Amino acid sequence: MLQRLLFLFVLLLIISISTNWLAQQPGEVSVDWFGWRMQLPTSLAVAFVFMFTLIVILFDRIWRFARDFPKWLTRRIKSRRDAAGHRALTLGLMAVSAGEVEAARKHASRAKRLLKSPELTGLLTAQVAHLTGDHRAAQNYFSSILGDRDTAFLGYVGLMRLELDRRDGVAALKAAKHALELNPASKMVARQLLQIEIEMRDWLAALKTLNVIRKAQKRRKKQRDKSELTLDRYEVVLNYLVSIEEINENKNYKIDRLKQALSVNPGFLPAVIELANFYIKTSEYSKATKVLETAFSFSPHEILLSKLKMAWKSNDGQSISRMEQLLPKVNKSQSFTAYKLVAAAAAEAGLDGEASRLVSEAKALSNEHNSATPTWQCISCKGLSDEWGSHCWSCGQFGSLVWCFPEKLTPLINSNI
Repeated sequence: MLQRLLFLFVLLLIISISTNWLAQQPGEVSVDWFGWRMQLPTSLAVAFVFMFTLIVILFDRIWRFARDFPKWLTRRIKSRRDAAGHRALTLGLMAVSAGEVEAARKHASRAKRLLKSPELTGLLTAQVAHLTGDHRAAQNYFSSILGDRDTAFLGYVGLMRLELDRRDGVAALKAAKHALELNPASKMVARQLLQIEIEMRDWLAALKTLNVIRKAQKRRKKQRDKSELTLDRYEVVLNYLVSIEEINENKNYKIDRLKQALSVNPGFLPAVIELANFYIKTSEYSKATKVLETAFSFSPHEILLSKLKMAWKSNDGQSISRMEQLLPKVNKSQSFTAYKLVAAAAAEAGLDGEASRLVSEAKALSNEHNSATPTWQCISCKGLSDEWGSHCWSCGQFGSLVWCFPEKLTPLINSNI
């Protein structure tokens, strides 16, 4: 306000000074026109010209305003409608997030009436339809935006979610693949596709999708987190499951898959046994020995010792001696279990003295390390099982069974794969 007053004061001052200066200047202006002569001071003539110019400008502004008023009024009304429509759209999306069906439907209707943007209003309508269980209306909307390259990805994602809600794995898989083709960098779609392929037990396809996720994460160079550990378990289990599929007759491919699984988790017993059996069957005893000894240092198990006896091709005394040489290499948290297993093997071989000594050493270790018996436990529901499976017998989680010392003990679930 003060600035405007100051500007007005300066303007009036300039006009006053200019007018005073012009009035003091000598001279006359004479105009002859149609036999008439008009004479007036130069200062007054300048004032008339100035006033005439102002009047012309004023009338020009009035004419422009009258000419553009309809367009301005139309734009103003449209702006107000758009603002009201976007507010209704925002409130509708908030109502959908909160689960308020009636409020969402009301705002969706208002937004559709006010806005001429079917992509936005249709999205809200589809969300309301999905919320009320009207999957057909939601499907029609997502299908309608597939033709636009900018919205096709979101359309396929929406169709994928609808098909998952309807438990149509085949249709969801198809939509997810189309979405991933349009946006290969979508981590969400890739993970969802991985889960769909796992549920359909398409292990090879799931392994390929997992590799895509792995490559994307390596490019980002992010620090490892829980999701990375989950993907590690998935990679181990999927490589093992692909290797034992009956339709897979390529022996070299099977071996590569088992090796890949063990490169991530050298102590994964199912893959260790499968690979060791193959090497023993083909008389590659040194390779079998290396795999089994490495696994024993991570996950001591009686079946590993029995396989080692076959790979070593030695008598009982020599086998027990070689087993004892493995004990220092075993992970300290697993030492008690390893000593007990070797002691049992010595007792079975009739080496009672050696067995007694190993039992004494095992008891001494039980005071320092975990003396519980390791078993298969689900890291999700903590359920226990005496056998490994691709899914937890209790909660159905994929790749969640790990060989470990149990936590929060629950009764063992005896089931067959």
